[in-house]
Amino acid sequence: MTAMGSDRAGAEDAGGRHEVWLTRRPDATRAPADSLTVALCYPESYALGMSNLGFQTALQSFSQHPHVHCERAFLDAALPGADGFAPPHAGAAGDPGIVAATARTQDTGTPISEFDVVAFSVSYEPDYMGLAKMLHEAGIPLRSSERGDDAPVVVMGGVAALLNPEPVADLLDAVAVGDATALAPALADSLLASRGSPRERRMRLLAQVPGIYVPALYEPVYGADGGITGLDAASGAAVPVRAVWPARRGVAETCVLSDGSHFGDTYLIEVSRGCARRCRYCAAGHVYGPTTFHPAAEISDRVSNVLKETGRVGLVSAALADHPEVRDVLSELGECGAEVTISSLHADRVDESLASLLVAAGVRTVTLAPETGAERLRSVAGKPMTDRDLLAAASALGRAGVESLKLYFMVGLPWERDADVDAIDTLARRMFEEFASGRLGARVSAGVSPFVPKPRTPFQWLPMASERELREKLSRVRRALSAGRRIEVTASGPREARREGVLARGGRELSEAIVLHGVENVPWKAAMRRSGVDPARIIDRERGEDEVFPWDILEVGVPRQRLLTSLRRARDQAVRP
Repeated sequence: MTAMGSDRAGAEDAGGRHEVWLTRRPDATRAPADSLTVALCYPESYALGMSNLGFQTALQSFSQHPHVHCERAFLDAALPGADGFAPPHAGAAGDPGIVAATARTQDTGTPISEFDVVAFSVSYEPDYMGLAKMLHEAGIPLRSSERGDDAPVVVMGGVAALLNPEPVADLLDAVAVGDATALAPALADSLLASRGSPRERRMRLLAQVPGIYVPALYEPVYGADGGITGLDAASGAAVPVRAVWPARRGVAETCVLSDGSHFGDTYLIEVSRGCARRCRYCAAGHVYGPTTFHPAAEISDRVSNVLKETGRVGLVSAALADHPEVRDVLSELGECGAEVTISSLHADRVDESLASLLVAAGVRTVTLAPETGAERLRSVAGKPMTDRDLLAAASALGRAGVESLKLYFMVGLPWERDADVDAIDTLARRMFEEFASGRLGARVSAGVSPFVPKPRTPFQWLPMASERELREKLSRVRRALSAGRRIEVTASGPREARREGVLARGGRELSEAIVLHGVENVPWKAAMRRSGVDPARIIDRERGEDEVFPWDILEVGVPRQRLLTSLRRARDQAVRP
């Protein structure tokens, strides 16, 4: 059994960051001989990884298994030594035996290639490049087909696994589709039971675990035009592979506090999962099944248990203000002296009472997401929120004493008109006036991003705006909002958004481009050309209603026919006068 440390162990990690484990910490210095060793990898920075509740949930789920020894690894590993990590067993600096810091665990500096399992938690499609880079630097064969019996089993979970894992399917041995609390123990049990068997047999046994997708057992069938027409599945392989969720969804929460995370020593806790609103552009309302609201009493109890370690609490939810007990949660956190931060709010739920509770709980910044400046386009996008709702919310928050208001907008939404783009400036300025209401210190910022159509949403059939269109629209909005110098404006790049769009809706044809870009640093467009990928086919055309998608092998969230019905309604709304 894995040796365990003491409760609430606080110590500096290898990068000099202070960490406090809120659960019992595994003894990272030794792994019992009979344990399954897991390197849990986040293919981005330590700061982002330790701020990600999905990563923290996977860490806790693996660490609590009695026969699993789990360590962490990050793309930007900061390990002991002035020139990077060079432990005694790796040889002197410059020795070819030295493995890059990126390919070693944060906890002991052990090469991830020495673990039984290399498990990636991936939330965003651009992190596929980091996944490929970490495998390469560890000396692990990049493609599943090239790995022998002694190589680690490479697994991916996270939001990206739910949406569309196919762009990196050739790099993976298995994909965990669903909730880590249910899948991590089942995956570990299967691999422990099959230890010593040939790799092919282990993968076939693993594929029998509900929610585990083994890409090697499925072969895409392509038509004359290069599009997928179906999948040939090996005998006994499930079609489709269904996402797995626990009977009772537990509360996702921080299990390791770190002053090196993006949110500092803030304790994050999930208030609800999913969203009943199902805006047509958003995956959160479509992949998680019925919305789960965690009881206020449970949230308060969990928070009270960590207040002696930190007074900062982050409430995580796609629909915080929709929680039926949100006022009770805020009231109790305010009374116990917690300093609360929150995710975005739906403006139509914000009134003076809620705004006052937010301020009493220490909330200084609130985010509202109008998405677009025009009511018509909001309705088409499945977010029928009026300008009056948004202005009233801004006013209530300002009067209550909220210091800063963040607004989020998108450009390039389906059926967007020039007038809709121009309306962003008008609405943002009106919201500024309502929020500031003469207060000199009031701050308003606006983030503007290109819309990226995502799998498992009603807009998955639609094309993405061109890079030129997006650049022109972003420039127009930025110029207009910056004119008065009262609203701070940030904008995401159209080139990066288009890359995300290709990665979001592409298939296995992208694996070579991902390797070229992530491992060999070939520019993205050149990497696609060299690997024969036509991005226009992936993101520049409207897809037929019956077209087979790369991600159809997985059954996740809202059924396809209901997504189509929602798309047709959006189209009808868009053409109305």
